[in-house]
Amino acid sequence: MKHLRKRSHLLFSIPDDKMTPMKKQQAAPAPAAKSQPSVTSTVLFYSQAVLLAGVIALIPTAIARNKIFHDPLSIWESAVKSAPNKRRTHENYGQALSTAGKLNEALTQFKTVLALPDDGSVPMRDVYREIGVVYFRLGLIDESIIAWQKGLFYANGDAGVLNNLAIAYMRQGRLDEALSHAQMAVSVAPFMPEPVNTMGEIYMATKRYAEAANSFLKYVQMRPEDGRGYWNAGLAFERAGDLDKAYQLINRFLATDPDPNGRQQAQNLLMNLQARMGKNVQR
Repeated sequence: MKHLRKRSHLLFSIPDDKMTPMKKQQAAPAPAAKSQPSVTSTVLFYSQAVLLAGVIALIPTAIARNKIFHDPLSIWESAVKSAPNKRRTHENYGQALSTAGKLNEALTQFKTVLALPDDGSVPMRDVYREIGVVYFRLGLIDESIIAWQKGLFYANGDAGVLNNLAIAYMRQGRLDEALSHAQMAVSVAPFMPEPVNTMGEIYMATKRYAEAANSFLKYVQMRPEDGRGYWNAGLAFERAGDLDKAYQLINRFLATDPDPNGRQQAQNLLMNLQARMGKNVQR
């Protein structure tokens, strides 16, 4: 049976100090939020995952007969012990460790994959992608960039890796390089929503609000179920000066039933907008 694989995503929120602060308005006074609204990061970087069907197919028969495993860590820890020289088992164990937040242990497994002879079971691009994600989550941004650059060497033009690099460069304030890589990712995979969102965040950071608004609108069209896209688009239109469009989009965000904090921020922003537009806010 073939090992079925899919790309999974990790959610990551850019700290507030990486966001462009909302400009203070000199128009009619309005109730102000306790903190300024900021862009909400959506799906940002790609990792690699294994479907459960593929996982089951890789369990040695004797193990499957003698014990039932209820979590991926148990499955892959036993698989590694049974087949210590197989790159795929180490990679899958590394993925399970990474998902469980055991990042240094995951890194050890991914480095073991690199140390073993290449048997063709695991693309080098995937290994370096995983290593880069772990480094990024550990806060080692330089190391994550090096890993993802190596991943591009093995798979030039991979949109997921290009997007990862854009995010890492953005984290370091290298906004020109970030935008270049995000644009390349969009060019390679125009229907992939994550690089479009990344471009929007970069445009916000560089105060190119109209372009940010257009990017976030494209993201919303690709992923209408993600309420954060409406928030980002609304905030971008507000900063671009299109208050009516901002008002519509923030209301769309509220319609997605956000958490209490998100709802409060949206209501505060709507109060600010309605004071400048003469509209009534519906609580």
